[in-house]
Amino acid sequence: MRKLKTVSTFLAASMLAGVVAGCSQSASPANTQSGDKASSQKEPVTLTFWFPGADKVNDEYFTNVAKEFEKLNPNVKIETTVLPANSADVDTKLNAAKLSGTFPDVFSAYLIFMGTRATKGEFAPLDDYIGNWNEKDDLFESALNIGKVKNKTYGLGFYPAPEILTYRKDFFAEAGLDPEKPPATWEELAQYAEKLTKRDGSGNVTRAGLDIPGTNASVFFEPFMRQNGSKIIDEDKEAPAFSDAKSVEAFDYLVGLANKKINIPFNYQKKDEFPFINGKSAMSFLQTTMISNMIANNPDLKDKLGFVPVLKRENKVAFNGYRLFTIGAGSKHKNEAWEFIKFMMSKDQMWKRYKDMKIPVVRKSLEQQFMGEDPKFNGVLLDYVKNGKGKPIISWASLYDKYIQLAYEEAISGKKPSAQALKDAQDGLEKEIKTLTK
Repeated sequence: MRKLKTVSTFLAASMLAGVVAGCSQSASPANTQSGDKASSQKEPVTLTFWFPGADKVNDEYFTNVAKEFEKLNPNVKIETTVLPANSADVDTKLNAAKLSGTFPDVFSAYLIFMGTRATKGEFAPLDDYIGNWNEKDDLFESALNIGKVKNKTYGLGFYPAPEILTYRKDFFAEAGLDPEKPPATWEELAQYAEKLTKRDGSGNVTRAGLDIPGTNASVFFEPFMRQNGSKIIDEDKEAPAFSDAKSVEAFDYLVGLANKKINIPFNYQKKDEFPFINGKSAMSFLQTTMISNMIANNPDLKDKLGFVPVLKRENKVAFNGYRLFTIGAGSKHKNEAWEFIKFMMSKDQMWKRYKDMKIPVVRKSLEQQFMGEDPKFNGVLLDYVKNGKGKPIISWASLYDKYIQLAYEEAISGKKPSAQALKDAQDGLEKEIKTLTK
């Protein structure tokens, strides 16, 4: 774990010693409307801020933004810690911090932690803070609601991570399809995928019509299940609900496509092995960073890539992961932590994150400015953010993922019919959940 300590600004605090009050008690959430004024009236405090690392741009942004906050709030020092990118490694770090009493004041959490940690009381409720925040109505509903667990808000979404159906316009033209008319329905997606597939003389696929992964693919197939009307998980009852007819139909649709051999199987977790990335597929669901990297590595692709709005079925829903700002339940400086979160959610910082890292905005007042930067791509991006849903927020999220992945792999490989694979998986999951509650 790399640990970066930001430069203290206590000198400025000392210069204000005659002004700074000796009171060390934090104000109530209702009295935190003016962050600068409230902070300057308190004695110096130190906040710990943990965030997952990614690349140099990401790590430098989150480190430097802490320094910016310190300059505006001279009594606050922030110690930043760059975590591993993998959620399992982050989980290990958090478990150790919990045992040692060093859980961070502010933590940039993956969505999965809302289910596995907020449900255990490790994050502080933010409802009172948000309720007293006069800018809350400017946030997208998805950002406000993504951190809710059993009617309480434990995280504020700031980092949407949608997976966008991307296509090659030049391959469309080559196959006789209109490059400006991507598929809008499941039926069109299937028809286009068949037309776009290229095979050699032996029938082997040399260019896939659509990327359909073989393993580690829950992020890929969950949107199809939801688009078809399945709850997947009944989050109100905290019960599995993925062996229903809607899920079976979604699985059968994907299995049917794979059986027509319009894809080249791959591992969905190995992003650099996507056939689309290597020019061997015409359509694929990609993260925004993957798209940016493709264009950065090959600028000629900029005008050859097209982006499909969220597919329509019974529901219009895409996959959209999220990162959220949370406050540790044991933090002694919750009000200062909330002031830092408000600063991070400001229009200026949100726009800076977009310009530096292409992270989509989640403020309504920035929507037009965001659209003006790149109307075609950002318009589709917002469609995915607004209609996106991430992994289910449940305490047994890891178990769910194990069983639903198994069901998909059994179905897509032909080992079991979709209905049987989903039923066996749900039965197995329900059995394990019961052992957890005994």
